[in-house]
Amino acid sequence: MMAFFYCLLAVFEQINAQTNTSTIVEGVNVIEQPLGLPKTDIRVIAARIIQIALSLLGIITVVLIMYGGFIWMTAGGNDEQIGRAKKILVNATIGLAIILSAYAITLFIFRMLGVGDGQGGPTYPAPGSQHFAGSGALGQIIKDHYPERDQVDVPRNTKIVVSFRRPILASSTIMDTNGNGIFGDCLTSAVNFSWSDETICDRIRTNDGKIAKSGSEQGMLNDKYINIKQTDTGTSIVGGAVLAPVTKENNVEGVYTLIIVPLTDLSKTSGGYLGNSVSKLGYTVHLGSEIRLDDALNSHPRAFDSSNLGNNYYEWNFKTDTSLDINPPTVKSVYPLANSVAPKNSIIQINFSEPMDPTGIQGGFASGTQEYYLQNGFIYLKTTNTSAPLGSFKLTNGYRTLEFASSVECSEKNACGNPMYCLPVCDLSGTCPKVLVSTGKANKYESVEADSYSLMLKTAQTFGLASFESKPFTGIADLAGNALDGDADDAVDIATSTTPVFDNQLAPDNYFWKFMIKDKMDLASPYMTKLTPGPDAGNVVPNQELSMNFTKPMRTDSMYNIKLEEYAHSGPQSAIPVCYVPRVYVYTDWTYTKIQHCDFLFASRYDYLPIVPSEVEDVNFNCYYPGLGPDKLDLKSATKDSTVCNGSSNCCDVSTTTPGKGDLCCNGSSKNDAGQTFNSSTCRSYINSY
Repeated sequence: MMAFFYCLLAVFEQINAQTNTSTIVEGVNVIEQPLGLPKTDIRVIAARIIQIALSLLGIITVVLIMYGGFIWMTAGGNDEQIGRAKKILVNATIGLAIILSAYAITLFIFRMLGVGDGQGGPTYPAPGSQHFAGSGALGQIIKDHYPERDQVDVPRNTKIVVSFRRPILASSTIMDTNGNGIFGDCLTSAVNFSWSDETICDRIRTNDGKIAKSGSEQGMLNDKYINIKQTDTGTSIVGGAVLAPVTKENNVEGVYTLIIVPLTDLSKTSGGYLGNSVSKLGYTVHLGSEIRLDDALNSHPRAFDSSNLGNNYYEWNFKTDTSLDINPPTVKSVYPLANSVAPKNSIIQINFSEPMDPTGIQGGFASGTQEYYLQNGFIYLKTTNTSAPLGSFKLTNGYRTLEFASSVECSEKNACGNPMYCLPVCDLSGTCPKVLVSTGKANKYESVEADSYSLMLKTAQTFGLASFESKPFTGIADLAGNALDGDADDAVDIATSTTPVFDNQLAPDNYFWKFMIKDKMDLASPYMTKLTPGPDAGNVVPNQELSMNFTKPMRTDSMYNIKLEEYAHSGPQSAIPVCYVPRVYVYTDWTYTKIQHCDFLFASRYDYLPIVPSEVEDVNFNCYYPGLGPDKLDLKSATKDSTVCNGSSNCCDVSTTTPGKGDLCCNGSSKNDAGQTFNSSTCRSYINSY
């Protein structure tokens, strides 16, 4: 049995995940999967035996009743035979009552032991006190990866991507086989480009530094570094070409993401594909103990610390489909919306239809002759009277969402006292146009300065008009190498490459849109309207959905600040933390966030504490503060959903310590409609008036 508690925090510092102490676990969960042992608990076996025995007795009882009825019906008035039939029926009925009582008692005991829900619902898997070995790093040092854990029907021509929360030492897991002094790159200017050619693309490090020269040389990869192997046989693929782009996170520059092209056939320029066209194959990706962090001050420690993660490695499984991905990616939504006017404390957000290749779409802008362009990338920006915004693009949310966040602090801070970041507006010489925008009040508008922003995403070059298969390093593509379908018409359109970009290249299959940034800020905080499961929910299933709804479009990268902690009521704490990763779906005026997680444990009662901190922010850097959200379980939906917050009955305490903001009312504002600063009393009155 498990219970959920929610911590909806309004804090002004980073929340650290719980550090688990490694313990010696008396059990077999950690070794059962590597050894191929069954993981059926002894209680489950006993339950099944009792159920089978009671079922057999029930069948016998039913047969006896039928037999007694047969004797009675064929008695032909014989009193002796009728009396014998009555005795059979009475004894069989008593036996049936005893069997049913025994079954009810057994079912009750099973439910108390956590073997089943006792209500004819799903039967829980074998109780355990450990998560699957090697899973604990996801949600800790591992930020995200593709393919996802246990994903099925993965296209055979996919790349494998892994993102870390801290920069890694590229040389610890990559060999500079092209000899240019950079660990994790390809010579993109090569005349005959081939992923298979180690003199063009760097490779995954091997134990002895040897490189496979043909498809017959198997087993070069090993578990010390990065291994990609068939799950059933343990046979490693030939190798992997690796890209390790340098990006900046939290003002720290380094290698956060590895992009791996699996090599299975060195005779092909594509490097071959995973799996085959006949049957679906399972693969395991193993990130080993020799992967190091780029932290010279601490002697480049290992990325995977077993004292915190339970293991000194991370691994996951996925299964390929029998076909290739030939479908192009499209843009599903953008923020700011096309032709809209957005506040200057906005991010730029692009949501794609599928995971994208990070190559050439992360980083910051540089100035060109007539536009700004992404350094070493494929994104272009043009403004009227505004300089190139400082900041960077980051691919996040399972590699489906691209977000640009400015690095220039605004004049005001958010409700938590943390910096907000603003895009420039008319900071160059010239006349800045004014636009009429709503004040947020009924039929009230104001005139503010605003400048136009035009963005273009350059699609990759295809080999022809017949398919979206693209040439590497020529533009934006998905992880299977399909070029972006800018107009989503499922037809290859080739735009010119003639400069200037914004005079000539605004054509399919490039994607482009225009919006305006106004010299005003959005200061309204987001809050939560729904939780699944609700607070204090109990008896949830191991794969229970964990999700939440927010009232505004949210910054997807901030969702990685959500934590999921696990506590055991009795018995040892799991040495391996529960793994988790967010998946975010952003809509025009709200956001749905689902936390994908490893199965919850059932060996004894466990409590799970999802923590939604104030570092969770909307697309305007407004923090999740106050910690406003549902506060009780919706009995109508049992353990599944919480009640929707109505804004008044679940109001958090206001704060007088927020720098420069004074008391903060539960509507996310520090002032009322008249512009007067709230205090605790007037805040409550304001909320109760609605």
